[in-house]
Amino acid sequence: MERKKKNILIGSLLAIVLIMAVGYAAFATQLNIDGTANITSTWDVHIKSITPGTPVGTASNVEVTNNGLTATFETELVSPGDSLTYTVVVENSGSLDAVLSDLTFTPGNNDAITYEYSGISQGSVLTSENTATFTITVTYDEDVTSQPENTTNTLTMQLIYEQNHS
Repeated sequence: MERKKKNILIGSLLAIVLIMAVGYAAFATQLNIDGTANITSTWDVHIKSITPGTPVGTASNVEVTNNGLTATFETELVSPGDSLTYTVVVENSGSLDAVLSDLTFTPGNNDAITYEYSGISQGSVLTSENTATFTITVTYDEDVTSQPENTTNTLTMQLIYEQNHS
């Protein structure tokens, strides 16, 4: 009987050691995950078109150049009160939404010429596959009392878009 108890005790101890070994092996196993991920987003925000409108007075469009998100407007304004409004279309052909983080205007060195824009503002969102339209008006200030030497004005506009994270 004593021998039977010893055999049961030894068998039980061996079973416990075996269970502990299997448990340790299960927890000590390293999990390796292999794979790849592809991002298929595209970024394509640009000025699609710039169209001069109907001139006021003797104003005329000389030239408009467009390079991505930078545009230059060269306008001939002869008399006070002359103006020309340009319609600008910005397109987001990409798959990511964009937000206008900054817009800068660099006017020519003619103080008699002013400009104003409407329809766009910093922080405005341009969703993917959509367009935004705004206007820029270049005007010969009516209150100017002396004729400037050069009646042609150059205005450069730069739009800075970033990915919209909200």
